[in-house]
Amino acid sequence: MAAPPTAPQMEMGKPVPGQGSAPPFEPAKAYPYPYPGQAQDTEAGVRGHGYDRLPCCGLGIGWVLFILGFIFGAIPWYAGALLLCFYRRDRREKPGFIACAVAAVIGTILIIIAVVVPSEVRVHHY
Repeated sequence: MAAPPTAPQMEMGKPVPGQGSAPPFEPAKAYPYPYPGQAQDTEAGVRGHGYDRLPCCGLGIGWVLFILGFIFGAIPWYAGALLLCFYRRDRREKPGFIACAVAAVIGTILIIIAVVVPSEVRVHHY
């Protein structure tokens, strides 16, 4: 009987035949975007999420303008209505800006009524 084939003897430090050398070890890199298998908190430090406070004592700019509109006579409401079109930083600000826009429309209608109606009412003295 013939002896069974045996594995070739390996020398220390030499690669296994047919497998090439092992790649060098590289430490993990910090990727700017998540890759499969990586857990990342995408909301950390980003404005517009529920973790940070709104700028005006916890109220949004829109709500502060809405409150100031009652004091300063509708001018802050027009400013809030304009900001509704251009302010894109924080989505939580939008309800306050919408309230300003609605108040500006109602205020404009009331101002028009207050100016036009008294001029049409004429008192006739005989």
